[in-house]
Amino acid sequence: MKLRTKAESLVYIHLSNICFAATAILISALSPDYDGWFTAFARFAVGAMLGFSQLGATKTPFRIVKLKPWLGRGLFGAVAMILYYISISLGTPGRASLFNNSFPIFVAIISIVALREKVRLSTVAGVLLAFTGVAFVLWDGTGMSFIGDAAGIASGFLAGISYHFNKRASQTEHPIVIYLGVCFVGVLTTAFAFPQAVSIDFRAALLLILAGAGAYAAQILITIGLRDIPTTEGSVHTFVKIPLTVIAGYLFLDDPITLRFVAGTVLLLVGLFLNDRRPAL
Repeated sequence: MKLRTKAESLVYIHLSNICFAATAILISALSPDYDGWFTAFARFAVGAMLGFSQLGATKTPFRIVKLKPWLGRGLFGAVAMILYYISISLGTPGRASLFNNSFPIFVAIISIVALREKVRLSTVAGVLLAFTGVAFVLWDGTGMSFIGDAAGIASGFLAGISYHFNKRASQTEHPIVIYLGVCFVGVLTTAFAFPQAVSIDFRAALLLILAGAGAYAAQILITIGLRDIPTTEGSVHTFVKIPLTVIAGYLFLDDPITLRFVAGTVLLLVGLFLNDRRPAL
């Protein structure tokens, strides 16, 4: 398999950032009419259809080699995404994206507590800075929904657990098959929201389809982009989706940006960067 250059990898990563940000904005635009449960349902349904279509087009069989990591990724990944969409619907896409993308903090904590990895100075410093940043955003004076903020932080925590399952699943499973596991659990978990579909008009249908396709494209692009680039460097570039979503929310949805929000975002990003460095003590 031909290795991609650094420049090619970065193009894929930043295209995925654009798709992630666009999807968050679309979901937020739908929030006045549909709750996070239904927009998540539509996202999973569209993702499942696209996933099976791609498997069919490439003549790739749907096959699960190891059930436990595949199921773990599906369960925790789906619930994390549902909570993320609920956070968007109750707050702003930038705020929800910041909380959701704080998952590397929880990955580090889980690695230390559950997997008994060595405690490193940069990890401790990164976690402290990142949590300080989250605190700044939580109390930025905008009076956002407590439930929305809690859902966003919970989505980051569960995404951290999902990351560990995804790392194990990626060793044996096809990327699309892994993604379909998330879609299966997501559709089953949010199926009760389907009655909201009766009020869908052309605009809503178009936005829901675009959001589902954007989320699918973002997952595929990020998988391609991270394949041939060092993990640390790639991870730092994926954080660009946070300020990108914040700026897009401000420009297209008039979402507020306070000084404390900006300071919290910077602290979170610096903390995530330090956590990725992890030099040994």
